[in-house]
Amino acid sequence: MYAVIDIGSNTIRLVLYKIENNQIRSLLNKKSPAGLAGYINKDRCLKKSGIRKAVAVLSEFREILDHMMVKEVFPFATASLRNINNAPEVLDAIREQCHFDVRILSGEEEAIFDYYGALQAMEMERGLLTDIGGGSTELVFYENCSIQTATSLPIGSLNLYQQCVKDHLIARKSELQKIQKEVQKKLEALPAPRHSVSALCAIGGSARAALQMVQAMNKKQKNLTNSYDPLWLKEILDCAVDTPDIFIKQLLKTAPDRVHTFLPGAMVLYTIAQYYGISRITTVNYGVREGYLYYLMEQRGEIHGKKTCTLIHTES
Repeated sequence: MYAVIDIGSNTIRLVLYKIENNQIRSLLNKKSPAGLAGYINKDRCLKKSGIRKAVAVLSEFREILDHMMVKEVFPFATASLRNINNAPEVLDAIREQCHFDVRILSGEEEAIFDYYGALQAMEMERGLLTDIGGGSTELVFYENCSIQTATSLPIGSLNLYQQCVKDHLIARKSELQKIQKEVQKKLEALPAPRHSVSALCAIGGSARAALQMVQAMNKKQKNLTNSYDPLWLKEILDCAVDTPDIFIKQLLKTAPDRVHTFLPGAMVLYTIAQYYGISRITTVNYGVREGYLYYLMEQRGEIHGKKTCTLIHTES
């Protein structure tokens, strides 16, 4: 049994995996909404209180792991520590107090492992993959099981909420428009894709919450599984603006832990789909954690003959 710890900008998550029949299977999934992005000061440093928060969550995870038969633990951080100026201080505190050696993934590595994880769950012929986290958004264009470009943008559901939403919990129309413009600006600065795409593979917490809301607000769609038209996402955004009471009531039933970050994340997802002319969004549960573990297990020979990806070119 192996453990993966994902230290994100919005949540910190511990997942236990077992390797069976050349595949990995999750046994335990525990998360804490740490919100580390909310502890970053004007100097782009994680505050002492943020370090204490991270240490407290990871100490709890250490206690859980100390009572379990785990072969090895693989802790990593994404934009939560990648985008701060005092990462060495944070890593030292975690190492000294929690006994975890945390690897900080580059934006490029995170995007590649996102794709590598999704590849284990579905066929990836041609399309675009996105992972909207709390502090970054990864974009991977792929074709014929090969990455064409892998990009990480320094925008996510939590930092966009902090930057654009003022003095209230739910983003208003003008604030959603501001978020949309910011996302469009970042997308316009990227090189044009080498080919047109119509399929978007969405992974991560924001994508899962978006799918859950689409399903909850389209209960009459009997055949709705994990794939939907981006226009349904637009209907949810419109509902949040036109009838906020109805929207909030449904959101509290569906994704209560994402009350403040749902709309920024949904707007990022919709804007990406609109910008690239996507006709279908498919949500996949596998992502960076599974991709990272598959990579490590293949390197060690623990898994053989799995799907792998070829990196042709990346942008970070």
